[in-house]
Amino acid sequence: MADAPDVSVCVVAWNAAGHLTACLDALPAAFGTRSHEVLVVDNGSTDETATVLRERPHVVVLRNPVNLGITPARNQALDRARGRVILMLDADTVPLPGSVDRLVGYLDEHPEVGVVGARLLDPDGTVQLSCRRRPPLLLPLLRRAPLDRVFEHRRTVNRHLMREFDHASARPVDWLMGACQGFRAELPARIGRYDERIFSHGGEDCDWCLRAWAAGLEVHYVPAAEVVHAYQHFTRSNPMSKQSLRAITDFAYMWAKHRLAAAGRTA
Repeated sequence: MADAPDVSVCVVAWNAAGHLTACLDALPAAFGTRSHEVLVVDNGSTDETATVLRERPHVVVLRNPVNLGITPARNQALDRARGRVILMLDADTVPLPGSVDRLVGYLDEHPEVGVVGARLLDPDGTVQLSCRRRPPLLLPLLRRAPLDRVFEHRRTVNRHLMREFDHASARPVDWLMGACQGFRAELPARIGRYDERIFSHGGEDCDWCLRAWAAGLEVHYVPAAEVVHAYQHFTRSNPMSKQSLRAITDFAYMWAKHRLAAAGRTA
């Protein structure tokens, strides 16, 4: 396609008007000089999300009457995206200047890499632990109340979260948090679309990265690109909520799908 942009940024939003405003307003500086488009899937929001989007006519808007879940919404964005690189962003992210440009450049310079992710920062500037090793089966339980008070800093969780890694250098990892993941537009044709059996955040990112590895492509963490992420832990603080139970179910499905008891691909 002659007029295809360098990058399509795809954001799935559900009742996140405040965060979405900050995300969209930060994007122009994040692109550098790259041609781009911005797509937002409004996943059944009932807050002021529609108003935020009306005020930004350059954004391509896809609206769902109800919350379809993260993976169907991302597939909708894939179907409409025209860029040669696709960047999936959560609505509660704020890309810092040049971040999108650097992720696209990294993919261009590393043909062996299928998925890239930025260094994620808390709003106060603290580095988030966004790199992961393959998780043990019981991980969702170990990291939820009340067991998290016992296991959050034990060896099993520490290894999974790669706490020994300073998050300051680019490197391959088993998987990256899905708040910011970039890949070439042809990747879905190679590994398939997002698995719509996974409804909630937290399983789809692992699934996507492991499928890239299985297809012979690497997953790389790129700290030269930085994105602020207002990461929330709702399901961990309320382990019996509907959201939490669905997240645990999604994880169990994903774990069985990839037989995560096997050793990870990266040390």
